[in-house]
Parts: sequence; C-alpha cells; structure tokens
Amino acid sequence: MEVDVQAPLKQALAKAKSFAEAKDWAKAASAYEKAATLMSTWAEQAHGREAEERRKKMAIEYRAIAQRLRSGEVYSETPARGSEAAPSSPDKEPAVKNGAGGEIKSIVSNLSHASKITWEDIGGLDETKNEIKFALGMTLAQHPVGVKIAAWTKILFYGPPGTGKTLLAAATSNAVRSTEGVPSVFYNVKVSSILSKYFGESSKIVSELYGTARDTSPSVVFLDEFESLAGQRDASDSGAERRILSTLLSELDGMDSKGRNDIYVLTIAATNRPWDLDSAVLSRFEKKILIPLPDDKTRERILQIHLGKKGFPVEMTYPDLAHLTVGYSGREIERFCKEVTTGMVEEVNREIPSMVDQGLDTVKKYRIKVRPLTRGDFEAAAKLIHPQTTKEEMQKYYNWKESAEEG
Repeated sequence: MEVDVQAPLKQALAKAKSFAEAKDWAKAASAYEKAATLMSTWAEQAHGREAEERRKKMAIEYRAIAQRLRSGEVYSETPARGSEAAPSSPDKEPAVKNGAGGEIKSIVSNLSHASKITWEDIGGLDETKNEIKFALGMTLAQHPVGVKIAAWTKILFYGPPGTGKTLLAAATSNAVRSTEGVPSVFYNVKVSSILSKYFGESSKIVSELYGTARDTSPSVVFLDEFESLAGQRDASDSGAERRILSTLLSELDGMDSKGRNDIYVLTIAATNRPWDLDSAVLSRFEKKILIPLPDDKTRERILQIHLGKKGFPVEMTYPDLAHLTVGYSGREIERFCKEVTTGMVEEVNREIPSMVDQGLDTVKKYRIKVRPLTRGDFEAAAKLIHPQTTKEEMQKYYNWKESAEEG
C-alpha cells in the first residue's frame, strides 16, 4: 500500500520557501530536510527506475540545500521546482536522460558476490551472531495480524580492526537465503576505494548500488571503512563530498519506504572509529553492534579453524595457545598461525628452492613434509606478531557503546 506523500511534500516545500524568504534559515533547513525525506519515500513508490532516479535527485538536492543552510551558507535562491517537485501523477514524469551509464553499472556489478561464508566459519562471537540472527528473524518473520513491528534494515558494526566485521556481514548475507536455499546477493563495498577511484561519480555509484540491490532483493549492502564516507562534516568539505553524503542519507531514508514488503535490502556499515561518524548518518542505524576483541574461548575456536581444521598437528593445548594470544584480533591470530605454519614448512622442506630450479615437473612430484607444531614455533611467532589494540583503546569502544545506548 502506497502512502500519499505528494500533498505533505508540497506543504513542506511551501514552508521551506516561506521560511527562506523570512530569512529563518534553521526552520527553512528543517523544512527542506522533511521534503527530502518525503521525496525519498516517493522515489521508492516510483513505477520504474527512471522515475525513481529522478525523484532521488530531487531528494538529494533538497537535503544539500538544508546542509548548506545549516552550515551558514545562505541559499538565496529557492529552487523553482513547484510543480516539478510533485507532479500530479508519477506516470506523467519525463524520463531521466542521463541515467547511470554502463561504466557505473559495471562498477556496481563487480561489487556483488554470492557469499559462501557461514556462521560456522567464524570462531566464537556467539552472542554477536545471535544478536544479528534475532534482528534478521524479527524483520523477516510474519508479524501478528494488525501489529506492525519495526524492521531492521540498517545495522552498524563497530570495533577494533580485524575483529571479523566483514566475515559477519558475509555470513549474514548467506543467512538471508530464499526457501530454495539461494543466498542473498552480497555487495561488498570498500568505501575508501570507491571515493578515491571514482570520486566524481561516487554519488551516482551509491544510487546505482541501492537501485541494483533492490532489483536483486533480498540483498545485503556492506559498507566497509564507513567513516570515509560518513565522517563528521564541516564548512571545508567540498560540494562533491556533500552530494555523496546527501545521496547516502536519501538512500538510507528510502530503505524505510512503507508498503514494499516484496523488497528486503539490509545495509551493514562497518567502522573502526564510530565516534567520527556524522550524527545525521549515525541516527539512521537502528542497530549498533560492538564487535570486540575475541575472548579466551573465541581465540581457541579461531586457532582451531586456522590450525586443527587445516590438518596441522599441534603439541600445545588450545587453551595454552589462547593464553599466548591474549589481546590479538581475529586477523592477528590468522597472521600468527600463518607465520607459525609457514616457518615450520620452510624448515622441513629446505630442498624446495633447488627443485624449482629443476623445473615444474620435478616440483609437482614432490610432497611437502610437515611436523607437529611446538611451543617453540608459537613463541617465536609471538615475538613477530603483536596485538595492535591496547586495553585503553578497547575501553574507548565500550565507553562509546554506553553513550550510544544512553543517547
């Protein structure tokens, strides 16, 4: 069921113009923000991608005006968009001539994957996994007749580097599978790469990304290094940066479109610095989940994944190994195990370099030797691999978690 937004949209734009003429910039900004939100909702009700893109562009423009007004840049000219902002019928809208080009579609296509990562591939973090599963289940399960339960469509993962945020997002996308067992499409977006390589096109990429995600519903959009895109803004930010942020906010608002039970797009953003995020963006995320450093039991399970499950015999007990890796992140444990196993293999297979000199056929006939991994192997690796997150830094995440929950 579509919500009629055209009347309130016209009212919001009329108020925005009136407040701007009266030079009441704060109220004008609020009115433009409301118009942007309404236009985003209307975009989700569009019949076809062209109409959707056109309305989104208007939503982005309204939000950009609001941001300029709030930052002290007086926007002296109210856009003359009266009838264009809310046509009498969506079907009468003109087509967008400059939609996302083939190159942008190709960029977005290259971001999509069908994740094979499962919950079992992630050592420990049982409480975190259950929290994610509950959020998914509450959203996707049938609701009681006459009861509307708020859907979880935007989740923020935060915590130290290397704690498994990407793996958790990939496993989440695998969990959102159809009755035929087909996992959802996983869009793995490293934000800093998009910004650096395609800065001039970033806004269009964000819009195309979400449009494609809806077309391939159910899908999961994972925004890694999120602070690169949604960090706190100031007057020195360029117009391009503001357009990107406005586009993102419009898309996140659009995900709240009512009456679209046929579409499920979950946005998962990940950051190592949640305190640097723009408050307007942060407020869009209904669920904020701390991904902490692994505890003793979790480190045991991660070590077993990288050693025992890969067939390496170990002379130490896993509890002892977990004690040796106190303070390590999941990624640091993986590096630690790689250092140990590579060193052992190199030690007992000294002849490999000379075999390479003899040719490919000789190497292919050789079977690599292994021996049990000893305490000495692990202690030597521990001298090379050190934990990067201090207790004080970890406490900062817990403090932010408390303040976010209170807020």
